[in-house]
Amino acid sequence: MSKSAPAESGTPWSKTLNSSEVDLTQERKVTRIGDWVAPAPSSKLGEYQRMADDDEAREPGLRGALQCVGSCVVGRIPMLGWLPQYDVRNDFFYDFIGGATIALICLVQTLAHAAIATTKVIQGPYCAFVPPFVYAVLGTSPHASISSGAIAAILIADQLQYFHDEEERTELASLLALISGGMLVAMGLCRAAYAVRFLSQSLISGFVTGGSVLILVGQLKNLLGLEKMRHAIGVIDQVRAIYEALPETRVIGLCLGLSMIMVLQVMMWLKKYTVAQLKSQGPHPSWMKPAKIVSEMKELVLVGISIAFAIFTCNGDEPILPVVGTIPPGLPPFQVPWRLPAAKSMLETHFRLQEFFMGGFLVALTSFLTTYATSKKQALQHGYQIDASQEMFALGMAGTCGSFFGSFTPSGSLSRTSLAGEVGVRTQMSGLMKIVVVGTSLKFLTPVLYYLPKATLAAIILRSTWQLVDFKTPKTLWSSWRPYHQGGMRRDFVVWWIAFVLTVFLGVLWGIGAAVFVSVAMIVHDAAMPRTVTLGRIESLGNIWRDVEVWSEGRTFPGVLTVEFRGPLSFASADWFMEELERKKFLEAKRGNKVHVVVLSFGSVHDLDKTAIEMFRDLLTVWR
Repeated sequence: MSKSAPAESGTPWSKTLNSSEVDLTQERKVTRIGDWVAPAPSSKLGEYQRMADDDEAREPGLRGALQCVGSCVVGRIPMLGWLPQYDVRNDFFYDFIGGATIALICLVQTLAHAAIATTKVIQGPYCAFVPPFVYAVLGTSPHASISSGAIAAILIADQLQYFHDEEERTELASLLALISGGMLVAMGLCRAAYAVRFLSQSLISGFVTGGSVLILVGQLKNLLGLEKMRHAIGVIDQVRAIYEALPETRVIGLCLGLSMIMVLQVMMWLKKYTVAQLKSQGPHPSWMKPAKIVSEMKELVLVGISIAFAIFTCNGDEPILPVVGTIPPGLPPFQVPWRLPAAKSMLETHFRLQEFFMGGFLVALTSFLTTYATSKKQALQHGYQIDASQEMFALGMAGTCGSFFGSFTPSGSLSRTSLAGEVGVRTQMSGLMKIVVVGTSLKFLTPVLYYLPKATLAAIILRSTWQLVDFKTPKTLWSSWRPYHQGGMRRDFVVWWIAFVLTVFLGVLWGIGAAVFVSVAMIVHDAAMPRTVTLGRIESLGNIWRDVEVWSEGRTFPGVLTVEFRGPLSFASADWFMEELERKKFLEAKRGNKVHVVVLSFGSVHDLDKTAIEMFRDLLTVWR
């Protein structure tokens, strides 16, 4: 072997190599990390350093087997890895304060999310008790805030809209949590986190915007105080029912709700202003940080104000506006989900059972997608890694275990997860702190929540849901209305509107299902019919070859057809390639340029199977 060019002085590879330094007759060692040729004893390169997780790095025998079992257990239960190394002196204070702060915010948000899901309001706080504990044991993100989520609540409400009784909906929500949690556990064990990749950004935006419209319409009932409004299914029926019940509007509750929306908006402006000011160079006024903290806990402030208003305006012992009412005090009881009366009735009669399982699958995928996306964002900001499959397993176990304690499907939250990073949360211990605060609140504070006005919950939901409405995305996609191969986003525009329209008028299941089907159909179309382009030489760019359809100045040569196939050449696309090739030859002959030589550029062909090879043999036989 000839000598290699010497490297620059000071680099790790500053010495030149020759054949006497590396014995190429040594047997190649193949590891999971890569291929390796062992250096000769006289080599100065040093020994090969295997990575810690390399299979060959493990010690042989019983000790190696125990190492393997131990790493598998710690990988599946990450708490066993970080808890023995937990720094109580440096981390506990930040985890406790952060966990307590998020728990107080979470307590109010879960009440609102339970209202979105159309279940009993107590089921929301139940989501903030057992699921966060399970996730703290099994999850890999220290900042993820697991309890209830608005997007998951939209899906849950869509599955429960066919059941009139609130008690039935609450029991079936726990069964749905068990179904979706079990699916996530199975997919996590099979490392099937890639399944969420079929939910594109355009699809999620369309479905969330459509679901937000459903929430906005559904919460008008509580904002207007329409306690006797009939149960309605579908957005059109809901609008009709609200119109019929308008004479029963409670003016005081409506005024309170609109006032709370205004207060929320002011606090959101305050948060935006204080964050921008604190990021700039100081000094800052002493009130700035407390104002930021208050704006972060805006829902808690609203609940306190509205409860005080409801108590002081009582007519005797009765509130003058609709309130949440009696909430059972204490920790959630243990109940087997499939033995609850509503669940037993569904399993016996099979009423909407198939749709329930399909809905559970969509709830599972969507709750994981929102949780993982928010957790991944924090991981990138703070410089650590999270395991997607383990996150799927942890969230599934959180939902499965929570279903036995009255919870509906848990999910992450972008606002709470972002806040965890801002308040200094350092480890998953904050999740354990959260259950202490939530458990104490459930034990002692539920009597106070009796006076929480429904109009306040509606105000919190309406203002937070309005932030989910995303008409900016279709506007951006419309501005790029060009064919896909020209860099346009026509396909994404179509997918967005399919997801939005079908979600609003037919329900979430139809909206997501149809949009996924169209997206997958487009992928299959691309695989079966990739683009076949004619290349021309661009002399002004150094004689490189480009698509003459895009580069009109590309030069072609008489009697020569240069073709590039842009995609996999397999059994699905072999016939298409042959048809396109013959079509291009025919077009060239029609223009008076009879083809004598065909040049095939396969730089973009990343797959070639047996069917394609046989097609080439047949093609060459015909051409000869």
